[in-house]
Amino acid sequence: MGYKVQKIFKWFEQFDKSDIKIKGQTKEFDIELGNKYLPHLLGLQYTNGTSSIKKGSKLYEYIAGSNFSDEEIFKKIRKNNPDKIDDVEKRINTFQEFMENIEKSYILEQTHLNTTIKSNYLIVQSKGEEFLHLGIKQNQIASFDIIPKKDSWLETYFSRDDIKYFQNSKIIEEIKGLYKYNEEKERFETFTFNDKKIEKSKEKKGDDFTIPKKTKVNSKDKER
Repeated sequence: MGYKVQKIFKWFEQFDKSDIKIKGQTKEFDIELGNKYLPHLLGLQYTNGTSSIKKGSKLYEYIAGSNFSDEEIFKKIRKNNPDKIDDVEKRINTFQEFMENIEKSYILEQTHLNTTIKSNYLIVQSKGEEFLHLGIKQNQIASFDIIPKKDSWLETYFSRDDIKYFQNSKIIEEIKGLYKYNEEKERFETFTFNDKKIEKSKEKKGDDFTIPKKTKVNSKDKER
């Protein structure tokens, strides 16, 4: 039995409660990462039956604490949401690689109107004949003095073989920078999700690009 979901959980733990900034040419997203958001990105909410619905931290703790294998997870999805099994498999098989190569993605508007997706922006990569979509919901916030301001959140992740969700986008921007907030130094520093790139960057000196900030508010434990 495979345990890819559990491996993704372990890999992502290092980013839990991290504040990151994704910058394009004109677009910028301030996001709080969290273990509690990961199950939804992977589609694990489809393991839920109608009698017991878990989400967020409870769903994460249930999947991780039970140490379910991939097949055990797929069995639950086949039972409760059989039409979602292919979608979830694609998410699980591509998510970590997508995040590790997010710098190679493009920022586009989410323009499909007939959808339950709340995201107004998509970060898109192509993989073969598939387009991998990371949905970002960005909200306007009243104060820009709060740093990190966390005006956006990762809402969904999915794969499609068409451009339906961004075909009318008026923008297409390369990702110009990825940054993580350093609480000790109170500033954003260059960042990557790729462990190998992280180790390589530690060997280099003087290459880091930082964005100093003046004010910090600690709201990491606040539930959305």
